[in-house]
Amino acid sequence: MKLVKVKFISTTILLLASVSIHAQSSVTLSGLLGMGVSYTSNASPIGSGALWQATNTHAVPFFAISGKEVIDSDTSAVFRLSRYAFLNNGTDAPFESFVGLSSASKGTLTMGSMYDLLADLVPFTSERFTSLLATHPGNLDRTVGNALNNSFKYKSPLYGGFQFGLMYGIGQAGSTTNTGRVVGAEVAYTAGPWQSVAVWESVNGVPYAPGLKLGVSNLYGLDFTKTPAASVFQNQNTSTVGVAYVNDGWRVMGNYSYTRLSAAGASATAQSIDVGAYKYVTPRTRIGGGYTYTKLESYKWNQFHGHIDYALSKRTSLYLLGVFQFAGSGQFAVLRNQPPASASHQAVLEAGVTHFF
Repeated sequence: MKLVKVKFISTTILLLASVSIHAQSSVTLSGLLGMGVSYTSNASPIGSGALWQATNTHAVPFFAISGKEVIDSDTSAVFRLSRYAFLNNGTDAPFESFVGLSSASKGTLTMGSMYDLLADLVPFTSERFTSLLATHPGNLDRTVGNALNNSFKYKSPLYGGFQFGLMYGIGQAGSTTNTGRVVGAEVAYTAGPWQSVAVWESVNGVPYAPGLKLGVSNLYGLDFTKTPAASVFQNQNTSTVGVAYVNDGWRVMGNYSYTRLSAAGASATAQSIDVGAYKYVTPRTRIGGGYTYTKLESYKWNQFHGHIDYALSKRTSLYLLGVFQFAGSGQFAVLRNQPPASASHQAVLEAGVTHFF
């Protein structure tokens, strides 16, 4: 009996070792780091003067550890741990973290803190795709891309150019991303040089400070004149569609979004129209720009963006960008990650370097 038991245990160990040896797995470190110097006009903390900063607003700075283990010929286990990385002050913050299963025939299911489906519109958003700084005013339609805690996401395989996506999130008290539930669906289609996507998503309980992010004095019947940093828990229900044409070094983009907002027992409606393009004029040089018009009830914004990138190598580029925002009468302009302006217009010029790895 002892001999048989020892033999059985030995055989089991050998089998497990064999599975471990033949399983194909990989772990990858990747990211994008950048640093630049920016000039902001009409920076309100210092009156109507200019603000110089060491920053990076051309792209999302992050580092990530991604893993994949092949389970069988069709299915793999995947994971990702990532953090924002701010080189100007050496700090980091949560980005995306998830684990899941990916099947070539059945699609991919992931669970964790993940970009919402509206982030998939990013490649069809002329301004956001080429510069984080040029996000739609206040990011009311969430097309800048935001991670949502406690969420589940499914992406189907490609079916003749079509791909479908679903997302559900569980609200949690004290969550920094959403205290209420998340529900979303999308469909994307690619045919030759044409790409398109349509997304519907509803996110409840988003902590939001209208005074700081939008530069408005009143919203939802609340006055933010004396307390611009005051936050509300905002529900965002967005429907949006984006289209892009890619050919001969060109990418021409456009999208429209309609967002129904509610907070403090009141509601509001926001709409954004975004058009733009970029082109590789040489294998190393890309130039581009875009325009966005956003309307929130009686508030209005016109935003223009231009940039040029020069690749020093496959991974490292120099960039120069400018974003100009003109808000409506009685409003204070405010660009992403900038202090609200002391006037209805604000401009940011930035030069820097980015490195992919």
